[in-house]
Amino acid sequence: MTVIARLIGSSVLLASTTTLSAQSQDLTALADRVFAPFNSVHGPGCAVGVSRSGKVLLTRGYGMADLESGRANDASTIFESGSVAKQFTATAIVLLALDGKLSLDDDVRKFIPELPVYDAPITIRHLLNHTSGLREWSNLVALQGWPRGTRRHTQDVLVDIVARQKSLNYPVGMTYSYTNSGFGLLPTIVQRVTGKSLAAFSQERIFGPLGMKDTKWRDDMTAVVPRRAQGYSREGNGWKLEMPIEDVYGPGGLLTTVSDWLIWNDALATKKLGAAWADTLVRRSRTKSGREISYALGIINTSYRGAQEISHNGATAGYRTSLVRYPQHDQLSVAVLCNAASANPTALSRGMVDALIPTLAPAPALDTVATDSVSASRLVGHWVRTSDHAYQPIEFAKGRLTLGGTPLRPLRSGGWLLGAATKIVPLDPRGGTTPSRLLRIDAESDTTMLDRVEAPLTVLDGYVGRYRSDELDVTYEVTVEKGALHLRIRAGVTMTLDAVYKDGFGSDDVGDVWFSRDAKGRIDALHVSGGRAWDVAFARLPAKK
Repeated sequence: MTVIARLIGSSVLLASTTTLSAQSQDLTALADRVFAPFNSVHGPGCAVGVSRSGKVLLTRGYGMADLESGRANDASTIFESGSVAKQFTATAIVLLALDGKLSLDDDVRKFIPELPVYDAPITIRHLLNHTSGLREWSNLVALQGWPRGTRRHTQDVLVDIVARQKSLNYPVGMTYSYTNSGFGLLPTIVQRVTGKSLAAFSQERIFGPLGMKDTKWRDDMTAVVPRRAQGYSREGNGWKLEMPIEDVYGPGGLLTTVSDWLIWNDALATKKLGAAWADTLVRRSRTKSGREISYALGIINTSYRGAQEISHNGATAGYRTSLVRYPQHDQLSVAVLCNAASANPTALSRGMVDALIPTLAPAPALDTVATDSVSASRLVGHWVRTSDHAYQPIEFAKGRLTLGGTPLRPLRSGGWLLGAATKIVPLDPRGGTTPSRLLRIDAESDTTMLDRVEAPLTVLDGYVGRYRSDELDVTYEVTVEKGALHLRIRAGVTMTLDAVYKDGFGSDDVGDVWFSRDAKGRIDALHVSGGRAWDVAFARLPAKK
């Protein structure tokens, strides 16, 4: 073990000559190799825990929990969970359903009547499996000019902004699209059903009974938490603090340790809170059309290299996390908690898993062929995804075709492979050789279209004006300055809009912006798709006289 590793400490519980596969493996050496980039006293790092069949084999820390005090990460360090917390929120709801206090198929408005009436009822199940269509609350407050980290957001803020939305991203239940808004509403449901906060209910029914003594919800961002790792992100050659500035919890906001997460995974595997609870939590969901998706209730039930994988990742502020379990391999569990925004917890956990399960099937080879420049050139141009109006240009340079920066490679069977699992099929309803539409088929067979659009206009004066959204209670002002379009959200918050196609603009701050026109070709509205909030419309106001 290195001097640094000895300095930052560890807690390792190894059975003598523990057999992890066909041969004995040194877990400490394996973890040291995988987490070597974080084995330093000069930066933040991670903690890792490994168990098999409920037996803890290793818990260990790397890097620093607090760069100001010089405190190192170890097995007892408390981190923030990110979205791995969702399975705990889901557990509270499932337990209430088993108590007969609610049904997963109840209309959410039964408990939160502030929500609008949509074309179809949003049920609690829709909130739990991300098929509600609700816009992402964090994107909405950003469109108001207050992104997360700039103002102390509360549960009341979340419920209010979600309840103001008269439109959804898509019809209820029709597709899967990850959003924190659904899980953000669930703590309010727990409160209104039980008269207790989610934090109190969780301690009484989940954390206490399971012996998760170091786990609790971050329901007060100002509370002092002993042994907590501070979250950090890179700034130049150094680090800066990046902490959650909010009291919202439920979608995330769980404070915990790798040891407690191993307890939790064992509880799920052995169904300690009841078989009905565990089975309900991990059962894959379906969309309204009957299509099965890998998301269950706060948990992803999928496969990795041929093995069933029960997992979830998390990211919030400067924290990055992963919790995985492999039921077919003696319930192998790996918990990774990091306080460095640059960490990749999926890669770290799989670096452990690949060594601990040497019998995993090899990753399938991609059936791609060499890129033909003529075929590639036919795809080059400006494209917009119809589902959320995201601008996705296709470019071809140095023999490399990309869509929105992601490689496109031709498949032997026809069409193109985007990244590792998404298929792009060119379409041309007019019968020409240059496609006007692209069909995008994602890994779970979810489909959307991309439409070819025209090049941007050079004259910008027609976009100038004021635009109002009652859903956000915000008025935007669009101006032209020095030949560029500018968008003012509120005092002190103005951004430049980059022209990317006709009537379409891009901004790193708010996302995709486009202008719609009436039957006479006059601009009548501004639209924004910011991340997981699709097509938020701002009506054009009459010019001031």
